[in-house]
Amino acid sequence: MTRNGFLWPAPVVPGEVVAVAAPGSHVARPAWEAGVRILKDRGFKVRYGDELFQPRAWGVATDRLIARRFEEMWLDPEVKAVVGVRGGYGCLKLLPHLNVEALGQAPKRLVGFSDLTNLLWYLHLRLGLVTFHGPIVAQLPELTPAAREDFFAWLTAPGPRGVTYENLTVLHPGAAEGPLAGGNLTTLCHLVGTPFAPQMRGYLLFLEDHNEALYRLDRMLHHLLFAGVLDGVRGVVLGGFVNCGSREGLLEVLTTALAPLNVPVLADLPVGHQPDNHTLPLGAWARLDAGAAALTLLPS
Repeated sequence: MTRNGFLWPAPVVPGEVVAVAAPGSHVARPAWEAGVRILKDRGFKVRYGDELFQPRAWGVATDRLIARRFEEMWLDPEVKAVVGVRGGYGCLKLLPHLNVEALGQAPKRLVGFSDLTNLLWYLHLRLGLVTFHGPIVAQLPELTPAAREDFFAWLTAPGPRGVTYENLTVLHPGAAEGPLAGGNLTTLCHLVGTPFAPQMRGYLLFLEDHNEALYRLDRMLHHLLFAGVLDGVRGVVLGGFVNCGSREGLLEVLTTALAPLNVPVLADLPVGHQPDNHTLPLGAWARLDAGAAALTLLPS
């Protein structure tokens, strides 16, 4: 992998259109309204459809319908970025129904996390596109000021930015460089064994999760290890693991499970199901350095 190996979609500027999509679960109107108000206050126009608020029927017909709505938003020439309204459940089922070649003809910024990890990885790997693991619209009102500013900085940045996250917790020593990518641990595990399985060789991998018992985290990490998904990973940086047991137990599980990789592993990156959820571009070149206890996203 090379330092400039991925395509950065064009940035968004105030006055342009941001589409709010619901490829996962639908959203309650109050949460949507609060998040959209923040986008509009920053000068962005907002486009959306009624499917954001409608509960989803089970079945392939619904999956195809939501996939078409996502494509329509993405291919609208006035839309410059697509931001998920919330995570929840459902993105995995859209992947077989997306015309990914058509999406690749109109690259734009996709932002979201949690269940949207499915879409972030799929479009990143299939199209070589930089996608953005960051807050969903319903989370914008809950963010720390720093995380909210980071969201807008990445939405409008023309390309790579130099950003350093310091004072991380070192679990395994070492230093490594490579493209950064990752997301929700549970979601990545569910992709294993499908045609959309993540390919992590050569990456610096970041992971986050929430509401998972320690034994389930241990099981999922070993699932990735035994499936060979983590073969060739250059380093691992762990974000928030919210409501996942005691910190002492969490660090023990993560340290022990990832030890066989023999790569630098650091923890406490401010990303995940928490107010301090910073935005990370999948495909940005980064350096993970246990000696400095830091992750640095490198400018071009």
